[in-house]
Formats: sequence, C-alpha cells, structure tokens
Amino acid sequence: MLRSESRVLAYLSFISIALPDGLLGVAWPSMRHTLHQPVAAVGLLPPIAVVSSILASAATGYLVGRTGIGRLLAVSTALAAIALAAQAVAPAFWVVLAAAAVLAVGSGAIDAGLNAHAARHFNARRITWMHGCYGLGAAAGPLVVAGTADLGLSWRWAFGAVAVVLALLAVGFAGAARSWTAPPAPARSWTAQPAPAPSWTAAPAPAPSWTAAPAPAPSTVAGRASWSGAPVFALQNGLESCATLWAYTYLTGARGVAPAVGAAAVSGYWIALVVGRLVLGPVADRVGARRVLVAGLAGMAGGAALAMLPGAAAIAGVVLLGFAAAPMFPLLTLTTADRVGAARADRSIGLQVAAAAAGSALLPAAAGWLIAHSGPAALAPCLLTLTAATAIAYAAVEVAR
Repeated sequence: MLRSESRVLAYLSFISIALPDGLLGVAWPSMRHTLHQPVAAVGLLPPIAVVSSILASAATGYLVGRTGIGRLLAVSTALAAIALAAQAVAPAFWVVLAAAAVLAVGSGAIDAGLNAHAARHFNARRITWMHGCYGLGAAAGPLVVAGTADLGLSWRWAFGAVAVVLALLAVGFAGAARSWTAPPAPARSWTAQPAPAPSWTAAPAPAPSWTAAPAPAPSTVAGRASWSGAPVFALQNGLESCATLWAYTYLTGARGVAPAVGAAAVSGYWIALVVGRLVLGPVADRVGARRVLVAGLAGMAGGAALAMLPGAAAIAGVVLLGFAAAPMFPLLTLTTADRVGAARADRSIGLQVAAAAAGSALLPAAAGWLIAHSGPAALAPCLLTLTAATAIAYAAVEVAR
C-alpha cells in the first residue's frame, strides 16, 4: 500500500490538476482584453490541449517503467507550474497557446500516472475519493479568479497563484519520490465473497490475474481487451463532458427552466459527482466493483431518460446523471489489471486516459453540432444514446476478458 504521505499527495495532485481547468472560462473575458483577442480565440486552446494530453497519456506507461512514478509526477507537475507561470506573464496570445500545450502534457502525464499507480495500490474507496478531489479542484478554480478580482488584482495573479501551488506540489513529489516505489499491496477482492484467495470471478482462483507476479506471455484475448477498454473511456467521459457543457443550454432552451435554476442544476451535477465518489467507493469495496459499474450505467440511463421530461424531472435527471457517473472512471481504471493482466496495466491505463481526453473533446463538439441543427432538445436523446453505447462497449470488454 502507498505510504500515507503519497496518498495525501495523490489527493492533492488531483485537486491541483483540476484548478487550471476552472481558471480559463472565468478569466477569459479579462484575458482577451489584455491580450487583444476576440471572444472566439479561446476555441484554439482545447484542440491544442487535447492533442498534447493524448500524447502524454499514451506515453505514460512507458515513461513510468523507465523513470518511476515519483520522478514522473515531480517533472510533470513542474512542467504544469512552469506553463501556468508563463501564461500569467504572457505578453501575447501565442505564449498562452504554447504554454497550454506544455500544461496539457504535464496534466496528462499526472492523470495517467496517478491512475495507473492508484489502480495497483488503492482500493475502490481511495481511488474514487482521489477522483472526487478533482471535482473539488474544478470548483475551486473559479473561486481563485473571483477572489483575486475582489482584491482588485489582474487575472494574471490567479494564474500565478495556481502556478505556485503546483510548484510546491512538484517539490513534494520530488521529496517523496522513494515512497512511491513501495511494493504492490497484497491481492484484494472486489467481489462480495470473503474468500481467502480473492478473484474477480465468483469462483476462487489461486493466482488472480491482477497480482504483480510475473505474467505469462500475453494472449490474443488480453491484447484485444487492452485496446477494447479505450472506447468505454472515450464514450463515458464524452458523455460527462456533454452533460456539463450543454446541460444549461438544454434546461433553459428546451425545458423552460429559469436561468438561475439551470445554473444551479449544473452545480448540482458537480456536487452529485463528488458525493457519488465519496459514497459509492466504499460500496464497491463491500459489494464488488462490477456491481457498482453496472448500477452506474443503469443510473446514467435513468438520468438521461428523466432529463427528457419537463421541469423538475429534467433537473433531477441531470443531477442523477452526475451521481451515477461518479464511480465509472475510477472503478474502470481500478479493474484494468483484471481485464488485461498486471504486465499490461500501466500502458493500458495510459491509453484509456488518452481515449478519455479524446472523447471529452470530440463528443461534446458533435453534440454541439447536433444542437445547432436540431435545437437544444436534442441533448437528452444524445445522452441516452451515449449511455447505451457505453454499456455496449463495457459489455464487449467483459466478453473480451
């Protein structure tokens, strides 16, 4: 099991990588005036960030094997801090764009590296709590911008403050690098049976496939499973991004919800996501990760179906969607080694995180095109379709296993 200081750093790191995500949207109206840019110029940043994040995430499994997780996290966090500092003092917009690529590389490596390491050393409760910390960081980012503005300070101070936080975290990672090399935890069971030799299946197995013991030569089935997990992450994360990006437009434009209530509903989604990760992680420890994943898919379908109804039902659907989606990413990550084998787990998780980044960028854009041509009411059927596609992709992964 990871040492306590490393667990704390893992939680803090997920708060910190989410902080920049909450800065840009709130700071952009001021940034664009300072940098003499039109409103639409912000649209150049997501493609750059997504491509950089995908490349970093896909390479993380290889880099962890060469440098170790502690050093990788220290260097990646330092890169993110440098990128934010560069944006804080940027004299021109091209500097912001270049720094966004560096920031995405650092954040992508942190995300994939911590997920891979947590999948080996955390139980369901700890990995879902770690992801819950991301929601806290995403909510705190806008508050940093608002706080500096209340003090009469420029947006540059908000970026600089977050850069300092990341720099301190990089120092913490460097100092605790050795603690990340602790041996893998003893074999754990994600099933409900208290068997002495746990297994992901109902029948006891003498040597679970996700232990750190040397694995035999990878089979064709394991290879297929390694790649087949990527669509699940792309679809599920794309669905979440569609909900957070377009829920306000849908509720106010298609369901007659007042603007203030629509904004509160989107906040309710994020709150439900954090609460779901705090609550459902311990449940997965007791009843098994697969049962919670299946229940999550069912809850997401129910939320999308409720969102198709008018008024309060649509709001409840959006909030339910956030709660049901909460355990999906962390528990899918946690069960990766069982699907592909311990020897393939780190690289597979890197590919999955890269696929998640791609889905988070492409699917909301596709939903936006659909909304532009068919109206805001198209969102709820879109969410229901994505939920069904995610369920099918997950079933295919289980069959491949």
